[in-house]
Amino acid sequence: MCQGRLRSMYTRQNAASKDLFDRATGSLPGGDTRSVTHNKPFPTFISHAEGATVTTVDDEELVDFLNNYTQAIHGHAPDAVVQAVCDRLRAGNGLGGPTEETIELAERITDRFPSIDRVRFANSGTEATMNAIRAAIAFTGNETILKVQGGYHGTHDVAEIGVSKRGRENAGIPQDVAERVITVPYNDRETLKELFSRRGDELAGFVLEPVLGAGGMIPARREYLEAARDLTESTETLLLFDEVITSRLSTGGEQQITDVYPDLTALGKYIGGGLPVGAFGGRADVMNVFDPEAGEVTHSGTFNGNPATMVGGVVTLDELDAGAIERINGYGEEIRNRVNAIGEQFEIPVRATGAGSLFQIHFTDEEVTDAASTESNDERGIGHRFYLAMRNNGVFMAPRGMGNVSTAMSEEETEAFVTAFEKSLHELNHE
Repeated sequence: MCQGRLRSMYTRQNAASKDLFDRATGSLPGGDTRSVTHNKPFPTFISHAEGATVTTVDDEELVDFLNNYTQAIHGHAPDAVVQAVCDRLRAGNGLGGPTEETIELAERITDRFPSIDRVRFANSGTEATMNAIRAAIAFTGNETILKVQGGYHGTHDVAEIGVSKRGRENAGIPQDVAERVITVPYNDRETLKELFSRRGDELAGFVLEPVLGAGGMIPARREYLEAARDLTESTETLLLFDEVITSRLSTGGEQQITDVYPDLTALGKYIGGGLPVGAFGGRADVMNVFDPEAGEVTHSGTFNGNPATMVGGVVTLDELDAGAIERINGYGEEIRNRVNAIGEQFEIPVRATGAGSLFQIHFTDEEVTDAASTESNDERGIGHRFYLAMRNNGVFMAPRGMGNVSTAMSEEETEAFVTAFEKSLHELNHE
């Protein structure tokens, strides 16, 4: 089965999506409003979703291991969340003043994350990391930010340095931004130490994900995180954890698992119950830069802390208890183990990385430890063909091979994934 056949099958099965994509190009540049959902030959248009499945405009039901890039942690349209959000919308949402729901979600976050004394809400993970970085600059008086090569922290200027390539991610970012952002390899403790020995006193903050998400779903080595904590403390640099994705791995995020606690944490994705949300918080003295009475950094937004999002987040976190997390983490581990075992039976080199309920499939026989090893693998260009094969076999996941488990899933969905994976590898192996 060649790539042309996989594409032809996809095109035949998704005629309505193709028609909508052609229509969309007349009003949306590139036919969409999210770069990440662009996919050749055209994206899948979704009609509706419930639980662990999405239904396309072509009436095809797919097992959803994408979950809107980890946002839908309870699957789609969970009853308790939908009811709470709808009730709040009927009571009014755009109010121009604070409500008790904001306090309730803030208290849940500060209770779950020992490193977060104070928290503020925004509308995306992008806004969360952007404001955490602003806090670091304001608090330290330094303007240089250190980040990991391949680390994705949203679409604001500072974050868009050294993501998929060196320097600016795109021409829309001012050149001078790149001059105050330094990047280092992930999981390379010696390079990190050397950088801090030279430039540690210049840094406002070091921002990183404890599991590198868009860079390959690669867990940080504990000694790397411990070195990051020691080096930032010794230079009075703030350590910023982007846990927009990884906060799902325990009730207190990956920082609780590794026992390495940052000064500031960015959150997002699922904590708004399916509505746009971001949050950032940390040490009280650092977060006080946002205090309107005593601080010097403003932070406003029409929808910051809107009550529908807040109540959706409260219900979502209440249902995401330790037992639920343990269950989906177990399914994620099972998928990674079975992918690696099945991969050994085929000529195609394949391995799975990830942590807990998060995973990513790589087509390489080399260890994947950082963004460079992710980018250099898949020399045969199998990745996109694999995505099309899985999609044709009824599983929806990210084109880069990333997937995640929701609480709406069970052994049935895990088996469906493994069955589709083995069938897809067989198809690719007999091209």
